[in-house]
Amino acid sequence: MITSQRTLRSTITLVIAAGITVSLSGCFSNPLENLANGLIEGTVENVIEGSTGVDVDVSPDGTGGSLPDSWPAEVPVPDGAIVFSLAVGGSYSATITVGSPDNAQAGYEKLLASGYEMTSEISLGEGAYAYGLQSDGWVVQYSWGEDDEGTATVNISAGPTGE
Repeated sequence: MITSQRTLRSTITLVIAAGITVSLSGCFSNPLENLANGLIEGTVENVIEGSTGVDVDVSPDGTGGSLPDSWPAEVPVPDGAIVFSLAVGGSYSATITVGSPDNAQAGYEKLLASGYEMTSEISLGEGAYAYGLQSDGWVVQYSWGEDDEGTATVNISAGPTGE
């Protein structure tokens, strides 16, 4: 049992790292690279889902990703292109390109309007923020930053309270 848990934790860490890498990599214009990325995307998703039961969706170009079907309705996400998503053991994570920092801020405000209370706040430098939020049922980490062109990307993770 301990080995299974270690394997699952290692897999989750790998998946999150892959999602962050994908979210920071930008778009590719070379069609051969796009084909290779599609094959890698499908292979990564199938291997992880088949061996762990973790629901993973990776979209390197930010056009084909989706939230897991089990994503809780009580955890609103900002409008944008889903680059990466993950569901495991009742916890969820997603990386979403939202366009502008104003859209990222609007996603944060959507959480507040849904009854979440801010529990922590970190400024990570110019144009980058991280917030901890909590409701009666969920703990959420919501962060965003912008690239050199002003495009903002949000990372949102949610888990049930008490875990």
